[in-house]
Formats: sequence, C-alpha cells, structure tokens
Amino acid sequence: MKIVYAARDAGRSNAPSKLGENVIELLKDRWDDYSCETLFKTSCNINGEEIYLGSIRIQIKDKTITWKHLDALIADGWNGEFPIPDTEYISVPSEITFYQQLSSSLSIADAIDIAERLRDASYLVRIKVDQSALNLTKSRVFNDSLQRSRGSVKSFLDGWLVFKSKDIEVSNLGFKFHAYNNELKDITFKFEETSILPHEINVVIGSNGSGKSQLLHQIVKAWLGENQKTNEKYSFHEPPNISQVVVVSYSPFEMFPVDLFGLHNSDENIYKYFGMRERSVSQKPGALSRNIRLTHQAPKKSSVISLLNCLEDDSKYGTISEWSNKTSTVEEVISTAFDFDFAAVNIPNTCQIDDVELHSYHKEAMFDVEISGEKKRFVRISKNTTDELNLIKLREHTIKSDGVTFFKNGKPVELSSGQKLFSYIVVNVLGAIRRNSLLLIDEPELFLHPNLEIQFIDMLKQILSSFSSKAIIATHSLVTVREIPKNCVHVFTRTDDGLEINNPPFQTFSGDIQRISSYVFGDKSISKPYKHWIKKQIKNNSDIDSLLEQLKGELNEELIIQLEAERGD
Repeated sequence: MKIVYAARDAGRSNAPSKLGENVIELLKDRWDDYSCETLFKTSCNINGEEIYLGSIRIQIKDKTITWKHLDALIADGWNGEFPIPDTEYISVPSEITFYQQLSSSLSIADAIDIAERLRDASYLVRIKVDQSALNLTKSRVFNDSLQRSRGSVKSFLDGWLVFKSKDIEVSNLGFKFHAYNNELKDITFKFEETSILPHEINVVIGSNGSGKSQLLHQIVKAWLGENQKTNEKYSFHEPPNISQVVVVSYSPFEMFPVDLFGLHNSDENIYKYFGMRERSVSQKPGALSRNIRLTHQAPKKSSVISLLNCLEDDSKYGTISEWSNKTSTVEEVISTAFDFDFAAVNIPNTCQIDDVELHSYHKEAMFDVEISGEKKRFVRISKNTTDELNLIKLREHTIKSDGVTFFKNGKPVELSSGQKLFSYIVVNVLGAIRRNSLLLIDEPELFLHPNLEIQFIDMLKQILSSFSSKAIIATHSLVTVREIPKNCVHVFTRTDDGLEINNPPFQTFSGDIQRISSYVFGDKSISKPYKHWIKKQIKNNSDIDSLLEQLKGELNEELIIQLEAERGD
C-alpha cells in the first residue's frame, strides 16, 4: 500500500486518485490553524474500491506550513512517496476511524505499517515511546493545529488502541462548573463499568432551580472552548476522550447553541444540536443569519437530513468490522414504539428516477401515495437502498419540511405527537452519532409520556452500546432514575449552604419509585394537596361515619384507613 503526496490540491470535493489501486494520496488543504497549515485530505483506493478515511494533519519539525515544505522536496527530486526522507515529522488523523477503516479493509499489520510511515503521533508516543515524536507533541504547532479539532484530540488520545485491537471506551468524565449561586462545584460522571449493571447513561436529577440544565450548558460551552474566550472557570478535569457532543432538547425555553456559527473549527461534526430552534435563512445567498427562531419545522427538517446521513455513514464506514449499520438500527429501534414496514422521504412529484440516480432495477424504491386527496411522491430509505441512491442528488430534491414518513401496508402510519418526536430523536441521534460520542439530553419527560420514556431509555442504551458512546440526562423523571444504577445518579439539592450533590445511598436500578421520590424530592416533608382536602372535609364534617357514607365507593383503601384513624377507631 503506497502513501503518496503528488502536490495536488484537494479542492472542494477531492476526486478519486489517479495514481491507481492500493494507494493513499494526500491532497493539500490550505486550512489555516493560527498561521499553521498542516491539513491534508485523503483519497484512498484499496483493490479498486474507494475507501473514506477523512483528513489528516502532518507536522514537520520547525515548519508551520507543511505543504510548502513537501512541495520543495518534490522540486528537489523527491517522488512524493512516504516516509518523508530525512525529516522529523508526526501526524494525527481528524477522525479515529482513519485507522479503523484501514485495519478492517486490510489488516492490523498493514494499518501499523501505514501508521509508521505516516508517523502517527498516538502510535509513536503511546506504544513506541518515540522521543522525537514526544518532543514534537510539546510544540505550539501540535497544540494549535494537530490538536485543533476535537476529532484529532480523540485520535491522539485513543488512536493507539486500534493497533492493540482494544475496545475504545469513553472514560469517567470530571467537570468543574458554576452552581446556581456561582459557587464552583465538581462532579464526576461514572461511565467506566464497575459491575455488569449498565453504565452508559448518567442522570442528573433535582428540583427546579437546582442547576441541572445549567450544568449541561456549561459542558457544551467548555467543549466548544467558550470558557477560554471569557476566562470562565468551568472546565473538564482532563481533556475528555470523546469525539463529539450531541444535544437533544425540545424545551421551548432552552438556549443551547444550534450550530458552530462564529467558531473557527474545521470539524463541523464535533457538535450537533436537535431541538425546536434553528438558524434563520439569511437574505444574502450562501450566508448564514445571526438570528435564531423557534419552529416546529426544525425537528422535521433535521430528521430528513439525519436519515440520509445514516445512509451516507453506512456507505462510508461499512467496512469497519465493529460498525453497527445505522439504517438497520433506525428500523429496529423505532419498531419498538410503533409498527411500520419502512421509512421514506418526500420528493416533488416532478422528480423522476434519473433525478435521484436510482438504478432502474431498484425503481420500486420510488412510489406515489395519495394523502388527503393529494398525490405525493416518496423515496424508500432502508438498509437495502444504501448503495442504490445518489445521496447528493437526493439531498437536493427532498422536501425536508415534511419530515420522515413511516409506511405500513403501503399507507402512511398515523403517529401521535409523542411517537413523532420519539422517531425524530432516534433518527437524529443515529444520523449524528459517531463512536465515543457524548449525548446531553435535557428533560426528555417534557415531550414523552411514561411508556415512551421507558422505551426512550431502552433505545438510548441500545444506540450507546452500539457506538461505544455515553449520555448525560438532566431530568425530573423517576422512571428514568429507576433504569440507572445509583453511582450513575447525581442528585442536586439546594440547601442554605449551597448546592449539594449526592448519589443515593440505596440501589436505584429497578428500585422503588416512592423511595426514589422521597430521597430526591423530599416528599415526606412536603404536604400534599389531597391531605389538605381530607383535613378540610373532616373539619366541615364532624361525623366521620356520615362523611364515609357520602364518599362511599369513591375512596381508595388508604384514604378510608386515614379517615378511620382520624375518628380514632
């Protein structure tokens, strides 16, 4: 397998390499990381098949613009084939899947050989303990450029595990944050398994005003580096070994960032938001507006984009042996909430097969249905159409505001609002998630009834397990807490002395709802409205027997016992 730099520009979309089969070509990208230009896109051909690897950053000792140095070497007679002769250098891929793709398409031994020629920093520092590589990782160029994107940080921290054939897992996450009274508090989310109980999800629960959502907002800001701009003290204890943060919040009052607008970052996948808000369309073609609007269309639009992203990711990463097919997972998970045959996206009635470049032998994927007297045209999206659709063309033609439609026996499935939102969440999370993602979910009980809440947690565990990812949920939901082990439950309590954070002293997993409620919300010390009503009735009816007769057949056993006790019998 050759690795070649031919001084070719990447352009907006890098075309397949013209260097033949079994070659990785590096294409120069002039992306500026604080005056450093180290980024290269790649074109990889293995046995005649194009394999997506993503981009890679290469640092050369005492150089800030790598491609200029490589161009000079070629001008002096170098043939462009790696390793670079007589040069100290290291590299870091932008995605940890870079070497996972190579090891699955070739072998671990071949992936190691490529890592040695590219002088992968994670491999050299963590496994080979190469002093030259270690010295380069202490430079400004490494910190400002090779560790600029979150994907690159993840690749450096955990990339070496690919070569050891070890599972890459998210570690416990320590975070320092400002509580509701601005006091600095510490919390550690326990993701590392200490027993066979599920540890993929941590829950933050407490009364209103205890600062649960505020914590999630600070985690997002720290992940995006906003705390460094404002010199805020909230921060991660250590650089987190996660690849991205995905926010799910359908509250009309939340204020999470909706995108990376205004942030200088080449990796647009480090942060994804799914909620009721979106950026407004600018009056200037091709420009983004600074205005954010609240709209019910946002979940629909994002679900279409995300479903097509599932197809694209399955096509890109399907060669990775550990890859869980996203499109299949969408079908499996959503079918637990309601029955359907397949999902589809709406396209204009004028669209023909050629417009989405659907192969004629698979033309049944396009079909027409009459809905409320109006003919609509759909394209079926399933694991069987992964390689049949031109996703670029399909993205151009889909009517995103219609959302994803589910069909059963050839007819659209009528969904409740909760079922719609459940399906949007599943599709959106799967469309965005990468291995080792962190999901932040704010109060899911606001938009899901209790049965769907339980299905939601079950769905979440399945997806997180498939993609070695974790989640933090801010909630008031007791049924959610009952699905989580006690060391993953963080109870926020406001006191006269400030915020207290505790794990329950009893096992919450499969625990008693009333006991959990009493511990979290202090039910025993809170007078309930029905008790006020009982006392009022007793006060107005001195004859308890008469009161019991009036309410005959309308009281439960507990109330009857309480009234009997008031009488003294």
